[in-house]
Amino acid sequence: MQVAQHIEAVPDPRLPQFAVSVQPEWIDGNNHMNAAYYLSIVKDPALHVHDLWDYGTAFRQRTGESNFVIGAEIIYLRELLAGSRIVVTARIVEMDNKRLRLLFEIFNSDEKYVAAFVQYLVLHVRLGTPPKAANIPEDLKERLARELARHNEVPMPLGTEKLKSLSSL
Repeated sequence: MQVAQHIEAVPDPRLPQFAVSVQPEWIDGNNHMNAAYYLSIVKDPALHVHDLWDYGTAFRQRTGESNFVIGAEIIYLRELLAGSRIVVTARIVEMDNKRLRLLFEIFNSDEKYVAAFVQYLVLHVRLGTPPKAANIPEDLKERLARELARHNEVPMPLGTEKLKSLSSL
């Protein structure tokens, strides 16, 4: 992983991108961003891409269905410091009838390096009491498959092979 830390990296313009800055309250006693905030950084980008894919608020209100994050993995590559400007990219890596695997790359946009990868495993659900796993509706599945095909045009970054695949879960 040391090699990846020294390679200049910039976000691929073919992926959705979101700008964030490291907030002072995210800094820990070691003077870098606390590990807990890596998941916080990708929250808003995740919500935004769900809306872009018509799988967010409007979809939930229209269908009574949604998705839940049922697992998350983080690979830390380099630290982020207070004030660091960040760009987060989002992509669909894999999907089946009920699940999506989403990858978020966290870039330090000033120094041009990848700081971390965050992966979400997402399960489609029919809301209710209790919510129940359900197949992704065909129209949504077709939209997501088109996004997946576009995202597959962008090479997967070095280091992500360590992340779990749907078949390994």
